[in-house]
Amino acid sequence: MRRMRFVVKALTLALLAAAGIAASGGAVTLDPQSYYSFAVSDLAMGVQTLSAAAVAAGYTVLAYSDNSVSVVGGDASATDNVSQMLLSAKRLLVIDGDRYYLRVMESNFTYAIRPASSGLELIVSPKEALDLSDALVTILGQLQDLGVGTVDIDLDGVRTVVRNPLKGPAEPQELAAKLDYSLYGLVAAEDWFSYASATGLALLGLHVEVIVEKTPDGAIAQEFRSNVISETTSLADLVVPVDQLVPLARSSGVGYVRLPYVPVAP
Repeated sequence: MRRMRFVVKALTLALLAAAGIAASGGAVTLDPQSYYSFAVSDLAMGVQTLSAAAVAAGYTVLAYSDNSVSVVGGDASATDNVSQMLLSAKRLLVIDGDRYYLRVMESNFTYAIRPASSGLELIVSPKEALDLSDALVTILGQLQDLGVGTVDIDLDGVRTVVRNPLKGPAEPQELAAKLDYSLYGLVAAEDWFSYASATGLALLGLHVEVIVEKTPDGAIAQEFRSNVISETTSLADLVVPVDQLVPLARSSGVGYVRLPYVPVAP
């Protein structure tokens, strides 16, 4: 498969999707025992424009700022039920600064467009054997409804993750000594909000609080300085975007990235 640019227009949508799959070597069936990650281009629309379009299309829209959240679309009176919205909203858009997480639950698959370390990724989670071209037709049609004109989808760089509810996705060997497994599990999870709920992680919108154990004489890289809450010579407390956990762990001066320790009453 290869990177394809899909022009999202109603009259040519199905033809373009079918042509893209055919050009890549025939029909592709997605296995319901796995979920799939594709790199995608930016949607080329501002967060506020996307938010307004999502509200008009009936999405539940949650906007995070600092430590507060506003229900912009959906039931604005249900602010006390945000955690349930994150888990069960059929059409969800979470906005956190200039980042967004868009998720749609269809009858036969769920998909999400969310931040990744290199831009955006499209997660496709089939509930049954699913033809990729059929999924793309649905996804692109809904992006059209939100006003997206074009989108690049890397069909060649797909990452397949076999669902394993006991262990979760395997952590790359080079990261095992640098990033706590529960944090890597969050990054790679099928759904960030479901994973956080199941594991007890406290997400702050699309951010998470972590502790960096520095290397001897190490320092937090400049690109992460604005995320620092407090630090000592050996430790730093940061709130970082979920998609930046792996780059943080790999940056110079970082020995290990973990969750804050929670005191246990005697």
